[in-house]
Amino acid sequence: MQIKLEHLEKKFGDATAVQDLSLTIENGKLLTLLGPSGCGKSTVLNMISGILAATSGRIWFDDKDVTGVPPEKRNVGLVFQNYALYPHMTALENICFPLEIKRVPKKQRIERARELAELIRISDLLDRKPLQMSGGQQQRVAIARALAKEPQVFLMDEPLSNLDAKLRVEMREEILRIQRASKVTTVFVTHDQEEALSISDSVVVLKNGVFQQQATARTLYDEPENYFVADFLGTPPINKLFGVMKNGCFCFKDSDLCCELPLRHPVEDGKETVLAVRPESILLSVAQQKLPCVVDERYSVGKDELAILNIAGQTMRGFVNPEYPISTGDKLECGFKQRGIFLFDKKTGERLS
Repeated sequence: MQIKLEHLEKKFGDATAVQDLSLTIENGKLLTLLGPSGCGKSTVLNMISGILAATSGRIWFDDKDVTGVPPEKRNVGLVFQNYALYPHMTALENICFPLEIKRVPKKQRIERARELAELIRISDLLDRKPLQMSGGQQQRVAIARALAKEPQVFLMDEPLSNLDAKLRVEMREEILRIQRASKVTTVFVTHDQEEALSISDSVVVLKNGVFQQQATARTLYDEPENYFVADFLGTPPINKLFGVMKNGCFCFKDSDLCCELPLRHPVEDGKETVLAVRPESILLSVAQQKLPCVVDERYSVGKDELAILNIAGQTMRGFVNPEYPISTGDKLECGFKQRGIFLFDKKTGERLS
């Protein structure tokens, strides 16, 4: 099932939650809607499901316009943040419930539930009620229930946010496995970039209800189209160095220090810009462009070593070789790799380099 959104818009009174959104979700793929809280992700999901009516625009399931079709006739499977399991029912009864509503014979719905339980790996939990299960187990039951009616579209709204960090990693791998096995077109909503980048065929980044970029996880990270996308993705966050353009070079604010960058097009002198640098793109002492910096701090984050560097009065974080002998107060020379370095217009967020 291919999903196509055409100029979709949703208003709540005078507030616009989603503005002129157009995108395509290919058949059998997993697309993630990513962005900060309040950016319109769940609103888009609810319009696809039919829970919310679009103010304007069209929603297509393959060649069928479903914009005005009620949710019960769209054949979508929904998994929410709170799982919404029936507490008085066993896992088996929860999974069977959508089939019971559709008047599927009891023997067939139990067979289908057991098939899904095996796929979801919860065959040993079918006699338990929700309060007898962990959060991760409840989530698996909710996924099985959503898949029970064989939906054309599978919609998941922040399904991992109630789980602890270790379980989130395990469950997002399970969701990816289940989606690949079921081959159901899936829309996944999250504000967690790690979740989005680890399981998605394609990611759509939203800001204040406005489309920013759609691409694979790798492309979003390596080739952000604007400042917001570059800044939103990455842990630790991308370094942001402020300056102005002079003779085609980036000059650090309140400093004579400048560096050359491959510009996409000529940029006028005096334009305020932001040089965004991924922490892994910083080179120490072996760079072609040698820029003076001072080590403010060095610390460990798990297996990684990070240095906080002062360059022209501004701060940036860079990964360093654990065996590299640097200490607080050391004066070094640094440079940047060709990859992971971006220049943006400070006012518009337009990418310049």
